[in-house]
Amino acid sequence: MDLPFAFEKIAAGSSILGRSREIAAIASALEPGGKSLAVIGGPRSGKETVIMEAVEQVRARGANLILCVVDLFNIRSFDAFVELWRNRMRECALEVNHDALLPFEICIDEITGTKIFDLPGIIANESGKQMVIYFKEFQNLLSLEDDTFSLDVLDRMWSHQRNVRFLFTGSCINAMKSIFAERKCFYGMSRILEFDPLDKKMVCEYIRSTFLNAGRVIEMEEALEICDIASGNMWYVKQLCAFCYAQPAGYVNRKIVNQARDMLLSIHEPRFKQELLDLTANQVNLLHAVVDGVRKCSSAEAIDRYRLNSSAGVARSREALQKKEVLTVDADDNDRIVDPLFEYWLRNYYFV
Repeated sequence: MDLPFAFEKIAAGSSILGRSREIAAIASALEPGGKSLAVIGGPRSGKETVIMEAVEQVRARGANLILCVVDLFNIRSFDAFVELWRNRMRECALEVNHDALLPFEICIDEITGTKIFDLPGIIANESGKQMVIYFKEFQNLLSLEDDTFSLDVLDRMWSHQRNVRFLFTGSCINAMKSIFAERKCFYGMSRILEFDPLDKKMVCEYIRSTFLNAGRVIEMEEALEICDIASGNMWYVKQLCAFCYAQPAGYVNRKIVNQARDMLLSIHEPRFKQELLDLTANQVNLLHAVVDGVRKCSSAEAIDRYRLNSSAGVARSREALQKKEVLTVDADDNDRIVDPLFEYWLRNYYFV
């Protein structure tokens, strides 16, 4: 029996909350005439959920898609990337040929050099189907760039492939923005899709209705507290709610919510402490200013109050924190902390 508030697996169908715009955008990209997408969102923000839902919706409308998932999480060399790519292309070719009336043959092992990156277009043309290449942790390819390889090579090769869509995702927001917004790699063949924040009222209604369906009661005030702790991040919301549900009580009151919060923080606090150990004093002070909502951290007042040394020091600390994926810049050009629970912990437990 599935328990409510399952956070260990991706959501599907009616259990997906508030991502209709993102799902529709991805589905549109997979339709004829669509463009590839760079789907940018923080860790555990629901990227895989919306992509798989969009693929299923497009397939339900009759599209004949070949989905190829390429996870670059543990790729640390160009040779490893090529080997992974070759294996995934081989698997896709075998999948297409499994039930094909007219199987085709591609000598994948005989293809050398960068020509191997032409394989999605070749498989799509030979099979008469559309290839969808779904990259996870795509930003890891940045570490492979040198005198012999760059993302520009892939850009030139993939921009001319027909019947192929690329879905580029990664959990490092700043690195992904560097590739697609600043360097404008894959600019002609793709566009950027950034996730909107989830509506707080919608999240609270989800919390209350899911508890009610499970025979429990939670008031709006407690649901809002859960939403605020997690800043609307559904992975954290579901963890908090799962901890509340584990308590043998029919009524979820503030005491139970606080216990769930303490349990959640006890799990993640070692990670947060390690995060701080890797930062300089100036970088920690800048985080303090961001947590306090300071918009102009390079102002004389902010520098004096938070001991930031100088405006140049603020710029260096900001750049370092962005490279570490601790800070990012939102749509309103404000600094914000990427991990919402880390921000909550800093505000309520560290900077007190």
